[in-house]
Amino acid sequence: MKLLVEASVLEQDRPSGVNYLASGLVAELERMQNDDFRIGYFWLNFLRRKTPINASVQAAAARDDLQQIWAIPQRVYAKLVYYRVAPPLPVRKADWLFYPNFYLWPSLGKHKKAVIIHDLCYLRYPEYVEDKNRAFLSRVATSSIKKADLIVVDSEFIADELVELTSTPRENIHILGVPVDADDFDSSLDKGREHLATRYSVTKKYILSFGTLEPRKNLECLVEAYCALSPEIREQYSLVLAGKWGWKIESLRTLIEQKQAEGYDIITPGYIDHGDRAAFYRNASFYAITTHYEGFGMPLLEALHCGIPTVAVDIPVLREVGGDACLWAEKDAADVSAKLTELISNTELARKFTELGPGQADTYSWKTSAEGLLERLNQ
Repeated sequence: MKLLVEASVLEQDRPSGVNYLASGLVAELERMQNDDFRIGYFWLNFLRRKTPINASVQAAAARDDLQQIWAIPQRVYAKLVYYRVAPPLPVRKADWLFYPNFYLWPSLGKHKKAVIIHDLCYLRYPEYVEDKNRAFLSRVATSSIKKADLIVVDSEFIADELVELTSTPRENIHILGVPVDADDFDSSLDKGREHLATRYSVTKKYILSFGTLEPRKNLECLVEAYCALSPEIREQYSLVLAGKWGWKIESLRTLIEQKQAEGYDIITPGYIDHGDRAAFYRNASFYAITTHYEGFGMPLLEALHCGIPTVAVDIPVLREVGGDACLWAEKDAADVSAKLTELISNTELARKFTELGPGQADTYSWKTSAEGLLERLNQ
């Protein structure tokens, strides 16, 4: 079987969650190649202006398994796809074309097509998706779901969402699962608290939340929950909201600035360099996630992998990922605050979750995910 992967997300300059998933998956598929299975890539690389940076794509280029379609910029082509006037791409012969990022491109030839749909927030909670992105997904992702021979999702929760919101037959869906890259969080990469203090002004113990600051993350809830903690607890712990500022953040920024002016120790260090992620996770005392909606919940799994005692809001996808390894709260500030207080005050409970977390994270692996996908493609 020959599998061709659309490589643009692999070649992103700044890593993202989708880039992480696609890179880890294809790296494992690369290792699985044999006489019966080969993997290659195709990429809209206008005038070949970019040099491949992903290791799997580089390896494929060296063995002539990278097709660079250079006649049109991808941004232009995406607009043509949006308006349904895009010419089909002359993709090399393969059994399957695999698209890791919500969309299918039209193509010449007879190929089966698989697409990863990471979440359906644009349908379930459109108010939490930026306007241009929502318009593109509503048109292109919805069309791709209908046209794909196989839809790959990150979680059982999104499989259920697909069936409910798009009437996709359950048998057309494959669940992947997304493991933590343990190498990214190895203790040897921890630059220590002094580094966090010097570079990010994190000077004492802290409760961590990690991810883009945007409406979907429901961070107002977490800010209010932190501010409702007792003065004794707040004296010991800062709240660190680690991640870049996203869109529609005016109300969150106003709330944080107001609370900071009142003396609450809330720190927003902004975008965290990839090499500093281990330090933030490895030095956190507790973790909290209060999101409205996720397709998987990777930051939660990363926190569990690092053994951070965690409070998570009890929504289906986080329950699927977190299992019995974290303390569950209702999605309101009062209950999140109460659960944080319980976790911080109960040393035995915190130790229990520290011990359970890594084992829960280890239930996912790239090997299992890649083998399961390959088995499904071979059916």
